[in-house]
Amino acid sequence: MALILNLPILKENPVIVAETRPQKISLYLTSLRAQNPQELASYLLSELTTLNRQKVSPTNRIQALDTYRPMLINTCHALAEHYSDAALPLHSQEKAAASAAESLWLELGYGYKLALVDLQNQLFKIGNNTAHCIQHAMHAIAEQALVYYQTYVTPPSHLWGDLHQLYFCAVQLGVQNQTLLDIDQQTTIENTYVHALLMSLADTQHLSQQNIRLAATFLANHLKEAHISAVAPLESTAGAFVIDLKSNQPPVAFSKRQTFPDPATDILLLTIDLVRALHLQLSNLQNNQLVSTTRENEIDLLTYLIMHWGITPKRLFRRLPKNGDLELVTGIADIQQVSNPNMAINQPEGKQIKPILPSRWQILNISASGMSIRRHPTAEKNIRIGSLVGIKTKNEAQWSLAVVRWANCKSRDKLDIGLELIAPQTDCATASIAAPTADQQGRNETVLLVPENTATKQTASIIVPRGTYATARQLTLKHKNEIQYALLTKLIDRTQHFEQVQYSVIE
Repeated sequence: MALILNLPILKENPVIVAETRPQKISLYLTSLRAQNPQELASYLLSELTTLNRQKVSPTNRIQALDTYRPMLINTCHALAEHYSDAALPLHSQEKAAASAAESLWLELGYGYKLALVDLQNQLFKIGNNTAHCIQHAMHAIAEQALVYYQTYVTPPSHLWGDLHQLYFCAVQLGVQNQTLLDIDQQTTIENTYVHALLMSLADTQHLSQQNIRLAATFLANHLKEAHISAVAPLESTAGAFVIDLKSNQPPVAFSKRQTFPDPATDILLLTIDLVRALHLQLSNLQNNQLVSTTRENEIDLLTYLIMHWGITPKRLFRRLPKNGDLELVTGIADIQQVSNPNMAINQPEGKQIKPILPSRWQILNISASGMSIRRHPTAEKNIRIGSLVGIKTKNEAQWSLAVVRWANCKSRDKLDIGLELIAPQTDCATASIAAPTADQQGRNETVLLVPENTATKQTASIIVPRGTYATARQLTLKHKNEIQYALLTKLIDRTQHFEQVQYSVIE
């Protein structure tokens, strides 16, 4: 099969000849190690752009790329620290780091794809360089996609076209399961491909940046439990996804297909064994049979991944277009201040309280459980997946509570987010939270009270900072100058930023 990959245009007579001698490249890279990641990225990008815009023998190109690659990987990981925990849309520094990382992975992928095309065009194909090029090109593309995921940008469709073609090329050559050494670990082309497919199926716009990277790291240790198969009748479509190798599209759930897959162009990704392994690990975490310092976060992430890699969730409510604007604030403290400005806020002595200026957002559509909204250019850059927000239209007297469930960043700081409604109104209180052990001190926190709603069968609950909930933990609530004693009884929801907990009042 002729490869039709996304490649740069080569210059016939380049002014600057690319350096391809590994020794020379290594010497110069050694002299640059003390520079900061942005400076290193600028140098690497300049050298790779020069290399990838001129004709070079595949052997020389591969040697040069292999020399640059370890430093490029380290540089991209350093750059990721700037944007992998940033609020949305990204500020200029975080945006520059993400752009640099994306460009580096793009150029590295270009290089190995150019070498692969040249190798395929050779009359005599000798050695293991073809599998080497396919693996490193696919790894670069997958890492480029990860940058897009962590910045909530939809990857360009050509990434999938390239990944599908590269995998099919490996299958035709019979090298997709050949063990390859990648720096300090062994891998295969098929494993790299499966990893990229599963990350797409994780629906990363619903995950925090930390959980996107955690999912990628976790998945790397469980790749053997997901399998690629030829198209065949299945007893159940749960955990089955269809890949169209001739398309520019990511995999789709078998159950969402209108027609049976075409065995000539389609293959299947089967994840049922992976889901079983995740269930076992989840059970061990819940029963304290595994040691973990991030137990709650791992439990939440595993629960999410099981749902997306097993039985694909379906939309429960239809979206309806709607025009209008609303005001938005983020976080418990800001919601408390705008919804109950007369209530005292816990502040260090002498520190003035800054007035809260709500941000303006445009309503795009609504459903029974939430809405999607678009950021106004003047709005604050303070959105994170799992953030608690207060929202109010100009015709509403009360601030509603909602949680940010997904995000999609576009060009020029345009940001769309999906909100799930928690309650149409809230009340504020101060909670004295008992310490978990006798040798620790308790603390006071501003909390939000969600009243009971008989129409939706919603019990009364309390919104507290993440890490507050523990079974049978007691709180002392000060609400409207009255003191109540509450017992936390059930965790309703938990994100990276808050917990919603059912409670009962102790008489």
